[in-house]
Amino acid sequence: MTVSLRIFNSLWAMEDLPWHAALRWSLPEQLDRLVEAEFDGVAIDLGARRRPDALVLAPLLRERRLDAAVFAFVRDDDDLDAALRYADSVDADRMVVCGCVFDTDITAVADTVGRWRRRCAAAGVRMQLETHRNTLTDDMRTTTRLLSELDDEVNLAIDLSHYVCGSEIPLQPTEEIEGHLRALFARAESVQGRIATRCQVQIPLGFPQHREWEELFQDWWIRALTAVVDRRRRTASSEPVMFCTELGPTPYAITDRDGQELSDRWADTLTLRERATAAFAEALRRVPTPLSSGTTP
Repeated sequence: MTVSLRIFNSLWAMEDLPWHAALRWSLPEQLDRLVEAEFDGVAIDLGARRRPDALVLAPLLRERRLDAAVFAFVRDDDDLDAALRYADSVDADRMVVCGCVFDTDITAVADTVGRWRRRCAAAGVRMQLETHRNTLTDDMRTTTRLLSELDDEVNLAIDLSHYVCGSEIPLQPTEEIEGHLRALFARAESVQGRIATRCQVQIPLGFPQHREWEELFQDWWIRALTAVVDRRRRTASSEPVMFCTELGPTPYAITDRDGQELSDRWADTLTLRERATAAFAEALRRVPTPLSSGTTP
């Protein structure tokens, strides 16, 4: 069973581009840049400052044959239903949820997430739960405990930048942290591309002082994608694997004293696209292809 990679970029990450330009790309121009760079789809963050109207975006995506995924912060069923309506309008068949439900009863939280997954499934949308600060997956220790309660069908959109920054994870993770990472990777369904340090959630690429962080994240992406590929092959699933590059504008992007971003986010996005492709190739290498029926080793 062939497993393929689909690389998306967040439309939120296209805001305020191109770098140092007087005029910003229009929505059609943003989508054209993605097509030219051979992205497979776009992720629409419903909380973005410039979220496009679904009825405007949908025909533009169809014209360019770009897939869509919806990313949503969800507090309750009403929020989820609104996100599902948007997903239906843009023909998105997957949704990444940042759950904004906070309860000391972890079983109650797990029940809520399970209900959301079933509501999404009934609408023909595959739901993933994102690892994100200030949500019900606020830190990896909480998330690891939650995984033991969650419906087995609920898997994760892995964005480790939030944990590295939010929990000040060191450059050399402890064995305790490694144990939590293994648990997260075992439930990985997709990966989001952003590199953090323990003090910044999003850093420019290519700075010498960031080299070790870039290498660490590349290793994590390989491990997460390896886990997804392994699950696909064990279950004989041909569902593509999603990697979403997501380099946000300010205040995610670091700026100088004049408010100018320190690096070209579009150039960094293209670099992350290349690294995602390389990470997936390594994941495929690490997971042996099952022998077909009747084939001898």
